[in-house]
Amino acid sequence: MKVLKSLLIAFFAGLLLCSSSYAIKGIMATEKDIDRLKDDLRFGFLKVGQTRLQEFRDNYGEASSIADAEKKVIYHYGDLKIEFEKKRLWRDWEYDSFYNQAYSDDIDDLRADLESEELVGENITFRRIRKDYDEPTESEETTEDGDYSIYYYGNIKMIFENVIILKSWRGKNLDKKVKE
Repeated sequence: MKVLKSLLIAFFAGLLLCSSSYAIKGIMATEKDIDRLKDDLRFGFLKVGQTRLQEFRDNYGEASSIADAEKKVIYHYGDLKIEFEKKRLWRDWEYDSFYNQAYSDDIDDLRADLESEELVGENITFRRIRKDYDEPTESEETTEDGDYSIYYYGNIKMIFENVIILKSWRGKNLDKKVKE
């Protein structure tokens, strides 16, 4: 019993010491990676509104400090701050026969808009759907860039892609290398 208790305490202490769940998933950025990142920012290779978080992580590694909030993720590399915006973009919908049909004015409006194809486009966010049609009756959310979150409005299954995209960056001394 004492061994199990000690293991649990060590496990939770380890979780508290991690700055973010992202740091567990990738390789930490080296000085060479940070220098390459600074050069790519200076020369415009990273595009605001286009560069995805997963691509960024694969190319430059994880920052030593990552702030993860509901609507954004911020990577701190010393005097360099990279901010990503989180969105859930609607990709598809279908009826799911394993769920019961629900009736409310909002769900009826959603059903009518989907069937009449009034809701079309690539940039419809979950925030807009939630604002226009209220909260879903059930959800299966994920947080990783490129993964899918599913929201149910009764038997209406709506699929949204998690898109985490470069919003802005700020930094100083971009022309100086980390260690010269």
